[in-house]
Order: sequence, then structure tokens, then C-alpha cells
Amino acid sequence: MHNTTTTIRRLAIIGVIMLVPALLFSMAHAEIEPQAHKRIVSLSPNVTETIYALGKGDLLVGRSDYCTYPEAALGLPSVGTLYAPSLEKILSLEPTMVVSSAFVSDQLLAAVEKAGIEVVQLHTQDTFGATYSLIRSIARLVDAQEQAELLILNMQNLVRDVDNKVQGRDKPTVYMALDFGSFDSAATADTFLSEMIEMAGGTNVAKDGLNWTYSKELLLLHDPQIILLSPRWGESGEETVKEFTSTKPYSDLSGTIKVFDADLVSRQGPRSAQALKLLFDLIHTEAAQ
Repeated sequence: MHNTTTTIRRLAIIGVIMLVPALLFSMAHAEIEPQAHKRIVSLSPNVTETIYALGKGDLLVGRSDYCTYPEAALGLPSVGTLYAPSLEKILSLEPTMVVSSAFVSDQLLAAVEKAGIEVVQLHTQDTFGATYSLIRSIARLVDAQEQAELLILNMQNLVRDVDNKVQGRDKPTVYMALDFGSFDSAATADTFLSEMIEMAGGTNVAKDGLNWTYSKELLLLHDPQIILLSPRWGESGEETVKEFTSTKPYSDLSGTIKVFDADLVSRQGPRSAQALKLLFDLIHTEAAQ
């Protein structure tokens, strides 16, 4: 039972994280023209947030369980999880388009297309800059290009502010723990989160790892100065910290533990610049006060 629970948690974490990198679209048609009466079911938290940020939330008629931001999204009916959304629920909402993650089965997407509904499938990217491509792609779908450019400009200004603050500062060693225990998930070199740690003025100790997975031995060897810890599913930050600090080998680490909002940081989209500022504040606490 414990192994099953761990496996489920591991899949959930990897699934949500791998959605959060910026996304490129592989579309059923070469071009998708904006339509006046689109009805969209979004299975990606990034896409849901972006559509709302562009002022086009009225086009959404459904979401996944993980599409929890902004609060208005909670008023939309959910069609289920990222991995196994309900075809029946999707069809009942009568969408004209379904935006899919890479984790939805090809069989389900084929069934959606067979029902005459356009499918937009997403592919992950691993750079911070690809966030802007995501926003522009979504903007084309919902005819909000001008809003997108304004949003991107505001994000770039905030990123520039963070970059200016980073200049000339020491770069403490940082480890971002997305999960721990039998499976250690971290911001490894091939993730946009690793890039964000460096942009925020930290030195990512997990940049010698790959595939969101890190070894306990290397973690102990590096003994980072700052440990950014994501609250576990269904736990408070305090509960997660207590579990982390009372479990070997993590209890042997000497770094300062700081809890961070995983939804904000790991969902690459309109709030990514805000997330970068949050990381700067966590890494350089004195400067943030």
C-alpha cells in the first residue's frame, strides 16, 4: 500500500511539474483561426491561467482538477485528472476545442477529435523564455494578441528588476525539493526551475542531475545553504518541514529551510515573473526585507 501511494504521489508531482514548463503547440490543423464562439476545455493549469490573464476566461467551459488558479476557474466544471479525464464529461460540455497535456492518452484524444472537437496537444519546453511563446500561442487561439504583448512587457519589466537586484550579490547554494523520501524530485539541470534559481541569484546544487530526480548522496555532499521545500499534497508547510527535518538523511543537512508555493513557481505561465521575484526574496531574505 505504501509503495502504491508513493508511486501515485510520484506520478502526480512529475505530471504537474512537467506541465509547468512553457508549452509549444502541435495542432491538428496547420492554422487555427480565432472564432467568435469558441468553447474551450483546458486540461492544463498553464493554459487556464493564461486564458484568464488575457481576459478571455469567458471562453472556458471546463477544466482539469489541477486547474485551480485563478479562483474563478474553480467555478468551472472539472472533467477529471490530468491523466484520465472523463470523455463523457468533456463531450457533455459541448466544447469546440480541447487543450490537452502530454499525459492524456492518444485514444481519448482520438475519441474527442472523432466527435468533431478540435484538439490542441502540448509539448513541454525547459526554458524560462519559452513562457512568452506559450502566452503568444494561447493569445492567437483566443484573439488576444494585444493583451498578450502588454502582459509579456510587464513580465519582462519585473524580470529585469530582479536581474538588476541580483547583480553583484553573492550566490548562495540552493536546493529546490519538490518531493523527498523514497523518491527525491528536484530542479535538475534540464528544468526551467534550475534556470530560475540561477536567474534569482542562487547556485543550483542539483544542476548536476537530470530528469527531475536527485540522489540523496549528492544532496548530502553539497549540503546547500538554502533548501526550498514544497509542501506535500494535503500537508501544510509546517507539517512538511517537520517531516523533512526528522527524516534521515535530510535531518543531517545544515541549510536554512524555506517553504515555497509550488503552484506559483512550477506552473510556467503569466505568474512566472512573479515566481522569479518570490525566489529572489527567498534566496536573498535580507534584501527582500
